[in-house]
Amino acid sequence: MFKDKIYGMLTSETKQIIQEFRQEPLRKVVYTSFDGDDMHHMLAICNRVLKNNMIALNPEMALGYYISTETLGGKKINVMTDCLTLAIFSDRLWVYGNTNTLLSEGIMAEIFLWSQVKHKKATFIPNIYGSEQVEMNYLELDEWLSRMTDEDFRNDIFNNLLTPYKSSTHQTVYIGANFVNYKHIDWARVQAYKEHVCPISPQNILSYFLYHEFADDKSKYLKDRLTLLAKSDAYWLCIDSTNLEAELNRLDQYTLAELYMLNTVFTDKPVKIVDWGEIKVPKYDKTRKWALTDKEQEEIMGDNWPIEFRK
Repeated sequence: MFKDKIYGMLTSETKQIIQEFRQEPLRKVVYTSFDGDDMHHMLAICNRVLKNNMIALNPEMALGYYISTETLGGKKINVMTDCLTLAIFSDRLWVYGNTNTLLSEGIMAEIFLWSQVKHKKATFIPNIYGSEQVEMNYLELDEWLSRMTDEDFRNDIFNNLLTPYKSSTHQTVYIGANFVNYKHIDWARVQAYKEHVCPISPQNILSYFLYHEFADDKSKYLKDRLTLLAKSDAYWLCIDSTNLEAELNRLDQYTLAELYMLNTVFTDKPVKIVDWGEIKVPKYDKTRKWALTDKEQEEIMGDNWPIEFRK
């Protein structure tokens, strides 16, 4: 019944994109390993991947340096764990750095893990705004790692991070939410860190600006969201659960498409409702008044507005 209701809310255009998505191979996801000092250039990094007809997965855009570091206790090992999970989640590795020098320890850790777990080539891009690319196959990459690092460096990387990482399992969760609730996504990402799962947040990972401005095919944004969903281990629908029916009726086409796919194709993927109020989004906190006016407070709370806050 729910599936039929969702399908009935989809536009003909969305239905067509879903049909095309189901008939096409998944686009490749590219993990863009880069130095945090280059954070100004994230959109340029992602745009290059997008123009190569692949999906950019940038760790800063995906995780948020401040919220991940703060929530995970200020420990670099914990932060890097999610970076490694994103790398393994991906199909390609693009390293933004020069092959003639030792790169940052975080980048080197990602390359070591990629070499050992994925056994695939890596692409190095020495200049973010240049056209040069250096590709190394698995054997070349392994030789480069040996040449660029000494035994002490490798021991530190493996003993402190990679060996513990490989000895445990790591899950991802797709953060589903109404398109207009992008402003609240950080609360959902924080909750994911608290529950020790790596967030896959399409609204953070996929720059809507880049897709809207530069993608020649406007269907790519939804298809790439569905690709990330297909690869994720679980799904959270972040919503005001106290007004669930009204909230569902207001959902955007992207989220509706995700819910339809979860009910028809990705039926083995665990789904959980995450209430905005329970994860401490102030706007949805039922114990206090957030809005400046009664009108907006009523729109937020509906019938759940506590009597003590009403005039």
